[in-house]
Amino acid sequence: MRFNVLAAIGIGILLPVLETIRRGVAYWSENFTTMFEDYLGGGALLVCGLAALRRARWAPLSLLVVWSGVTFMMLVSTVSQIERHFWGAVPEPRSSVILVAKLLLLFVCVVAFVQSTRPYRESTGGA
Repeated sequence: MRFNVLAAIGIGILLPVLETIRRGVAYWSENFTTMFEDYLGGGALLVCGLAALRRARWAPLSLLVVWSGVTFMMLVSTVSQIERHFWGAVPEPRSSVILVAKLLLLFVCVVAFVQSTRPYRESTGGA
């Protein structure tokens, strides 16, 4: 089984779980968008990952699209976290732990995204 499929299932579960642990369920009423994007990204990864396990024809392209979105979401979030550290505006406890977790998640997302492009690179004669 390919890494991007296993990662889709793993990250699909981790995104909403980690965000809920970090902020708590009550944060839905404070900032709906922040919570919703992690739940939406996680749900989309789960659907596409499970579809890939069942060898659905639409799964490879859907994984590519969803991985691109989640990778971008993690990139923006990670850069924002780094920027807050750089400027000394660290408003939350365990901010360093959160930054390390985001960097790890971003790394997995980038690797999975690149692997998701493989069928399309091979079909066009690319590397």
